[in-house]
Amino acid sequence: MRVTFGFWILALCCPVLIGLVLLPLRSLISPTDVAMLQLLWLVYLAQRSGYKPALLSTLTAVLVVNWCFVPPYYTLAVHDASFVISFLVMAFFGVMVSYWADQARARRQRVRHLRRQAQKSAVQARLEQQKAMLLRSLSHDLRTPLATIMGASSMLADTELRLNPQQRQQQAQNIYQQSLLLSQHFEKVLELSKTQLTGPLSTSSFSSDDLVAAALARRAEDLTALADQLQLSGAIELTGDMELLEILLANLLENAWKYGQAPFQLQFLKQPQGYQLTLSNALADRPQQADSGYNLGLAICQSIARLHRGQFEFRLQDGLATAVLEWPQ
Repeated sequence: MRVTFGFWILALCCPVLIGLVLLPLRSLISPTDVAMLQLLWLVYLAQRSGYKPALLSTLTAVLVVNWCFVPPYYTLAVHDASFVISFLVMAFFGVMVSYWADQARARRQRVRHLRRQAQKSAVQARLEQQKAMLLRSLSHDLRTPLATIMGASSMLADTELRLNPQQRQQQAQNIYQQSLLLSQHFEKVLELSKTQLTGPLSTSSFSSDDLVAAALARRAEDLTALADQLQLSGAIELTGDMELLEILLANLLENAWKYGQAPFQLQFLKQPQGYQLTLSNALADRPQQADSGYNLGLAICQSIARLHRGQFEFRLQDGLATAVLEWPQ
C-alpha cells in the first residue's frame, strides 16, 4: 500500500495534539495513562496507513510523554529510572502493535482481492456459458430457414427440374416467408448486441402504459391482434432505460402471442425494493417450432435484466407460461 503524505503529517501531529489536550489534566493523570491513550491512536494509524507511519508516530508519542508528563517537565531528561523502562515498553508495544495491525490489514486486503478474483471468475464463467448457449440457440434458429431457402432456390434454379406454376409459386412463397423469419432473427441479434454493448443506462421516468404502447409498436406487424386481447393492470410510473425495457417487453409479448394463447395478462407493480413486470398466458396446444427464435428472445430479456441490476425468470407450469422481471429503482 502506498502511504500518502497526509498519513506522515498525521503521524507527527496527532501525538502532539493528544499531549496538548491532556496537558491541563497533568496533575490528575499519570504518564502511563497518557501512554495508553497514545497507543490507541497508534493502533488506528497502523490499520489505516501501515507500520512505517505508525513507527514514526510511536517515536513522537514517546517524546511527547517524556517532554510534557515526566518530571522535570519540558526536558528530555529522566530522573526516575522506572520511566525509562516504561518508555522502552511503550516503544516496544507500539512497534509490535504497528506490525500486527499492518499484517492484519494486509491479510484483509489479500482476502478481499481473492474474493474479487473469485467473483470475477464466476461471472466470467457464467458469461461464457451464456454466450455458448446463445450461439447454440442462434445457430439452431437460423439453420431451418437457411436450409429451406437453399432448398427452394435450388429447385427454382434447376433447369432440369420441371415445376408447374403452382409449384414455383409455392417455392417462391417459402423463400419469402423464411426470409422474413431470418429478418426477424437478425433484428433480435441486433437487439441483443445493443443490450451487450450499451454504455451507462439512459435512466428516466415513464408510464407503464407508454412502455406497453412502444413495445406493441415495435412489433406492430405481429402484435396488432394481441393488443385487443391483452389484459393490462393500471398504469404506474416506472424508472429505467425505456428503450431497453421496450425491447424486453416486445420480445415477451411476441413469444406469448406466437406460442401461447389467451388469456394474456400483463401486470406492473411498484414494490419497496423496486418494480416488477409479470406477463402470463396459457400454453398453446401447438408445439414450438425449431426455428422460432424463442430462446433468443429470452436471452435478450436476461441481458436487459442484468443491465438493470435485476432478475428475470421464465416458468412453464400447470399449463401456464409466466415471465417475471424485477429491477430496483
